Parts: sequence; C-alpha cells; structure tokens
Amino acid sequence: MTRIENTKFPQYYYYNFPAEEKEDKKVSAKSLLNSDLLQKTLAGAGFAGLAIVAIYQRNKISRLSRQLGAQKNVYSNTPPAEQLIPYKILDFQKTELFKPFQKSKNGFIQFLSSLNSEPSKVKEFLFAITADKKMSFDFIKEVIADPRKSAYNLKILRDKIGGNKNLMQWLQAPKGYNEAYTRYITEITREADSNSSYHDMLLKISPNWHVHILRNGADSFNIGKLPKVFEELGDFNHFAEWMNMHVFKIGEPETLEYSGKYMEVTVLNNGRSGKIPYKIKFLNTDDNKEYVLKVQQRWGCNTPYARECLAYRSDSTCMDAQIDYYLSLNNCENIPKMYYYDYGSNAALYEFLTGAHPKGLNNPLTANSRLTDLNSLGIYYNDACDVNFIEQDGILKVIDNGDSSFIDPLRPGAKGYNFELPNWCGVGLPNLGMLD
Repeated sequence: MTRIENTKFPQYYYYNFPAEEKEDKKVSAKSLLNSDLLQKTLAGAGFAGLAIVAIYQRNKISRLSRQLGAQKNVYSNTPPAEQLIPYKILDFQKTELFKPFQKSKNGFIQFLSSLNSEPSKVKEFLFAITADKKMSFDFIKEVIADPRKSAYNLKILRDKIGGNKNLMQWLQAPKGYNEAYTRYITEITREADSNSSYHDMLLKISPNWHVHILRNGADSFNIGKLPKVFEELGDFNHFAEWMNMHVFKIGEPETLEYSGKYMEVTVLNNGRSGKIPYKIKFLNTDDNKEYVLKVQQRWGCNTPYARECLAYRSDSTCMDAQIDYYLSLNNCENIPKMYYYDYGSNAALYEFLTGAHPKGLNNPLTANSRLTDLNSLGIYYNDACDVNFIEQDGILKVIDNGDSSFIDPLRPGAKGYNFELPNWCGVGLPNLGMLD
C-alpha cells in the first residue's frame, strides 16, 4: 500500500498498482487537486455573485418603497373619487325634476338643454330614468334616434350632470345608462317581426352585431334589397359562387351569360384582403348601372362554425357589409350605396363609383378630416391609402370600409348582441370619438 504525500487531498490510497503506473496515478491525483481548487474558485465566485444580486435587489426594494411612500403622500392629498357602487336610486316620480319635466312637455334632451339646475339633481334624475324600465326605453329611443346627434346629446348630458366624472359614473354604474341600453336592445330584438325589418332596425342603430343575432335562428340571412336585374337572375347565392369559379385577368373585361342575361365582367384588383371585386355591367337589359360584387374567398371554411369565424375576421365582406349598410341606412355621403349582402355566399353588392383616386391620404388623421359625415355617424376610418378613396364632385368617398372603428358612448354595445369592431391593421382613432 502506498500513500500519496504532500497533498492537501484527504487520505487517497492506491492498492497494488504496478510501479510503472504510479507516476500516472500521481498525475491523476494532481488533476483532482486542480479540479478541487477550480470548484472552490467557482463556488466563491457564485457566492460573490449572489451577494451582488442580493445587494442590488435590496437597493431596488428600498428605492421602490420610497417611491410608493411618495405616491401614498400624493394620493393622501387627493380627494377620494365618488364610488361607482352603490348609488342611491329614487323613484322617477319622486325626483325634484319630475314635475318640471312633465310640465315642459318636451323630450328629455330638449328639457335638459334648457334646464338650470344643480348637477346633483340632474344626476339623480338621470339615474331614476335609466333604473325605470319604461322611462329608460323612451329615453334611449330618443337619444339614439339620430346617430348624427350623438355628439350633441352627449355634450348636453355631460354639461348638465356635472362633468366627465359624473357622466362616466352614470354611463357605467349599476342602474345606469349601459344597463338600460342592454335592456333596450334585448327588448327590440324580441319585438322584431320579419327578417328585413329586423335587420334594418338593428343596423340603423349600429354596425357591429354578432352573426347569430343577424341570423335570428335561421341558417343564413340577407341584408338589404337586391336590384331588380339581380332578382331576375334567380338564386343570388349560386350566382355569386358561380362568378367566383371563373379565372379572370385583372382589368380585362369578359362577356359572360347567366340565366339568359349577358354581362360584361371586370376584376378590379386581386383582392388582397380575400374579397374579389367584380365590376358588372348588364348588356341586354334596361338597367344601365354598373355594380361591384365583392365575394369573400372561403379558404376551406365550409362548416357553420368556420364560416362564422371568417365573417368576424377583420375587413371581411360580412364586417364591411354591416358598416356600409349602417352608413347607407343613415344616408352617409362618404360611401357608395350598399345594396345587398348574402351570408350564404358571403358576397355583397355595391354601386360602382367613377372618379379619380386622390393623392396624399395615406394618413388616417388626414383622411378622417375629410370624412366628416362618416365621423358624425361614429365611424372612423383606419385603412388609409389612396386606392381606397374616390373623389366625386368634391366629396371624398371610401370604397373599401374595412378596418374601421365604431365609437359612440351612447351606443356602447349590448353584451351578447354587439362586439367591438376589430382593427388589426391601420392606426386606431378611439380618441377622436370623444372630441366636441
């Protein structure tokens, strides 16, 4: 047995090693010694690193504590905000403004506009209205009757209730405006008789309805009314899908025949957003108008669920049709007329506009400054580029309304009925909706 001397290693022994291997084993022991030193060095560096991290974290926590302490001092000198919940609701007839309102024989907004009363009394009055089922129905029906008056109505309500804080509380708190609006939407959808009046009634209010609301229990739905020449073709669903089966060269007109009617068809562009736009002019009818048919590409979305998901996609034919029909029902001057939309084929029909593409409208703020009527109806355009506009008789018109925002605090959306319009490309303009 041989013991390795003069090392700091504890008791390493070798048993029966041949003489020629002893030197190698001593080298191995030396390697072990170096390894141990390396491990100790690394461990020391690790402890030092942990110490540095601990000191840094301690200093960071101390700094944050000082900042939070400073914030608490600031907050302690700030008056507490009025709580949203709860708010005392009086019976409508017991409010101080009930008798003056009855005596005036005016609508709610006209009565409030001429009123000189304490904001607390107006707030009490408005909460009493929106908490009452019948009164809230009449109130909301009045304030949303004309979308172009929303900004004016909102300003009257804000000024009379005592500013933005009280206005926001009344809009959002229980028994406030938003709850009453949802109740109103729920009620009018129950009262609908036929599909056509049902869609017109809903889309006159806002352009952001869930597909299942528009379907109203049916497998499919239509919006608007087909021009007579398209009615004569027969099944519009089949016609749109038949059109989409053809292969065209962009900008080159072709003559086609369908159901005994001849038409000149031109593909206007390659439909990058998935909507192929066909310009259609009938050749053997009394209808001399030119139309644009936009057909959504299916991309294999043939199941009901997949079709509904496609309909909700930003800048889809369905989304655009809702926006455009809402604007058409409200006679917006900044769009071409939208005639018809068919959910079955996911195709929409518009009038074709002639005119020049204006230059310098690639900025949403610049574009919206010229779309005043569009903005007055709560629609703010985001996908600003020159090819999406036509100027006709000095009026700027949007020919592709995808990726628009809808902003109107008096039409906040009803849970289960509406959704926020998607805006996945372009610059959003939500701040403009609250401007006076």
